[in-house]
Amino acid sequence: MGVLTPSSASAASEWECYGTEVKRCATVWWDETADTYRARAKITDIAGGGSYQVKVTNVKLQNFSNTADGWAWVTVRSATDYDGWHGTEDWAGTSTVNPCNWRNSTFRVVATFSWRGASSGEKTWSPNQSWGHFCD
Repeated sequence: MGVLTPSSASAASEWECYGTEVKRCATVWWDETADTYRARAKITDIAGGGSYQVKVTNVKLQNFSNTADGWAWVTVRSATDYDGWHGTEDWAGTSTVNPCNWRNSTFRVVATFSWRGASSGEKTWSPNQSWGHFCD
């Protein structure tokens, strides 16, 4: 599934989330004023769950590019964000790109989500969605 944003339109970025006791969310964030994209990710310990500590790391903004080996997702911005564990919520994001500077203006986000508490886990995840941009 893809989400298209025209360069002159007004639209809000939406989080794609999953998880019950620990909610993991990611999006390609569109800054309407600057007309740029960035990858953003967050993880939240849901109230009433297992009381987890959480962190999000290794956030990547990827572009669907034509490489020497064919079409593939290529990382164009990344943020390691090793600021440690958090009691309720953690956020991380990459620096921005102008999506119109890319031959194909289709992007996605990938991040690593970690939690520890009643149980522990780590998952590198990308929403089953990409974001595209109509460029003038």
